[in-house]
Amino acid sequence: MQHNPSLPVDPDRLLAIAQKWGTPTYVYMESMIRERCQMLKRLFPDLPVSWLYAVKANDNPHIIRIISGEGFGFDTVSYEEVLLCLKLGTGPKQIFYTENNMTDAEMQGAAKEGVTLNIGSLGRLRAFCEAYPGSECSIRIKPDISDGHHAKVDTGNQDSKFGIRLDLIPEAVRVAGEHGVRIRGIHAHIGSGIQEPENILAEIEVLLKSSAGLDDLAFINFGGGIPIPYRHDETPFDLDRFAHLASKRLKAFLEANNRPVSFFFEPGRWIVGPAGILLTQVNTVKDQGRKLFLGTDTGFNHLLRPALYEAYHEVVNISADAHGTSQTYHIAGNICESGDMLGLDRALPESKPGDYLAIRDTGAYGMTMASQYNRRALPAEVLITAEGYHKTIRSRKTPAETVNDLLKETGLAAAQKSETS
Repeated sequence: MQHNPSLPVDPDRLLAIAQKWGTPTYVYMESMIRERCQMLKRLFPDLPVSWLYAVKANDNPHIIRIISGEGFGFDTVSYEEVLLCLKLGTGPKQIFYTENNMTDAEMQGAAKEGVTLNIGSLGRLRAFCEAYPGSECSIRIKPDISDGHHAKVDTGNQDSKFGIRLDLIPEAVRVAGEHGVRIRGIHAHIGSGIQEPENILAEIEVLLKSSAGLDDLAFINFGGGIPIPYRHDETPFDLDRFAHLASKRLKAFLEANNRPVSFFFEPGRWIVGPAGILLTQVNTVKDQGRKLFLGTDTGFNHLLRPALYEAYHEVVNISADAHGTSQTYHIAGNICESGDMLGLDRALPESKPGDYLAIRDTGAYGMTMASQYNRRALPAEVLITAEGYHKTIRSRKTPAETVNDLLKETGLAAAQKSETS
């Protein structure tokens, strides 16, 4: 088979993985993850910029360890993510925990662990200050800047549930001051998969100006959202141009403020998205009159983005001859929902049951958003190591194991055994 330039991995290698490990299987490329981490670290060579990987993009422990090895800290959004990073050896000062409708128990756990707590509401800030007077924290603000690849991931707009309103920052400072709590950081995040790079620069400007009244400021966190191209004709985000424009403003800020302030960015998708591929097998070819369907052994339970965000992922048939007769297919999942479509009107070589498909750019928000809807097992995960080896980093459970796990949690398996003995 000839190498397909639309895939970052030789199709023959992907085919070998699919045949050995079965499908559905997520495949990740360690060398690409490391390379992209290193690209980011080179962007601001003469500025105090650090990088926090957004764990929600892909929380496989092996992936986290790879990124940690590149010198990244971690952006977490749940207490469970905090504990995961801690258990993998990350120091608490390298963990940034942005709360969202946090419970008291989560707040107490985070405070006990000593991670940096980023607070996004006045109510939670008051609760924190009353519980931990004399401590320190960060605050998340709502910058009123709208962006993101879909309305459901636009987090900085005027009506967003996230962050403290700009006009309430003085009140946040007052509340903290009453309890001797130092606000050490300020943070915002405007969206995931940002469409207009100028909006990140505008957000930077809002954060720099909003930091003026924070006398204890030690860092400013500009969030994440750096996009990746999902279609072959999309223009990649110009990192170098962005870094050039941002650097000028950050340097001017440091020169105008005689205090040591550091900066953070929180990439997730940009690091791991292109480094992941979901392998699936065609089980059914069905002509429904006006539409021709390819039915696969995966679905939106494993890759939710197309159903949730109408997101596009390129699909490549890695079994068929690349020069074969082309057909237009709807690519359907095996979940009992009409909306379980992985791709619409895709031109592929004529495909047949038993063929393997590779779904591109699924390293981010694939497995972390997966579920066992219809009680189907989660995919396996395989890492192509930097040395070129294939390594299982999560095994797929059999149907029997999946059902037994459910019964084990309920105790019904033991009860049933007792009744029939």
